[in-house]
Amino acid sequence: MEDEMIQVHADELKTLVIQHLTATGMPEANARTVSDVLVFADLRGTHSHGVLRVEHYIQRIRKGGINLKPDLSLNKIKPAIGLIDAEGGMGHVAASTATEKAIEIASEQGIALVGVKNSSHCGALAYYVNMALEKKMASIVSANTDSAVVPFGGKNRFLGTNPFAFGFPAESGSILLDMATSEVAFGKIYYAREKGSKIPEGWAVTEDGEVTTDANAAFSLFPFGGYKGYGINMMVEALTGLLIGSVFGPHIRPMYGELETCRNLSSFHLIIDPAIFAGPEIFRTAQAMIDELHSQLPAPGYDKVMVPGEIEANTMKRSMVEGVAIPTSIYNFLKGTK
Repeated sequence: MEDEMIQVHADELKTLVIQHLTATGMPEANARTVSDVLVFADLRGTHSHGVLRVEHYIQRIRKGGINLKPDLSLNKIKPAIGLIDAEGGMGHVAASTATEKAIEIASEQGIALVGVKNSSHCGALAYYVNMALEKKMASIVSANTDSAVVPFGGKNRFLGTNPFAFGFPAESGSILLDMATSEVAFGKIYYAREKGSKIPEGWAVTEDGEVTTDANAAFSLFPFGGYKGYGINMMVEALTGLLIGSVFGPHIRPMYGELETCRNLSSFHLIIDPAIFAGPEIFRTAQAMIDELHSQLPAPGYDKVMVPGEIEANTMKRSMVEGVAIPTSIYNFLKGTK
């Protein structure tokens, strides 16, 4: 039976998340950062990375698998390049710190790259890209994850869903792409299990590597777009686990296992000042591109041509007024009534 939904204002959600996290001993400033990232995802309709994650984070903290007080100081390797060792701390805090540092450096150098290693799950990458957009900076942010995706032509999971996000600012609008490199998010598999429905062929394989439409038998995901998506999946792995000097794929500690052990994820935060080549005119040109795309004739079944991130931005505006729709069971957990 599908869970009932309830509308909750963003401020209440943030307060509840902060209360739960600080109760574990997490510093309040860090708890506020985590709550901001989670509620941002829910406001945009990306509920798989929203407040539903809180219960798992608490379980991992209590088991000893998250360091609540890491030293997140930046190791400056070159004038525009730095590295942060998250020391097994909350990924949201490490990724926010890395993005802040990269924005500071890029404002002086024109470009900056900050890597993060030994991190835990950092949530929706769109949050960090949006941090850059608010400063009129372009960015590419990516992260590796534990094994969940079969390589093209393979039967067994090896690399993760390995998401990446891209942002580019304009005068009044922006482009914000945030996507996993798997054919579908595992959350959709879980939803099909709840509904008792089949999944499309091409989403997943069984533990034995056989293509399946049975959601309950789904064990590993396909990369999106066949060999092209597989290549982009590997690109993310190379820019994170390899480039930053950490681990990859099957050597990453799992999210839902080994809760007593800190995780070893990596992320890549590239920030670019869009005006370094064309000057301030770039923002007008970018806006012109967005406006011209909006003026394109829509295909049958579509109201208008949109740019990446626009649907989520509209959802966020609506959610800020109407509240965030979350399952009642999650709200009850946050309220302490579960």
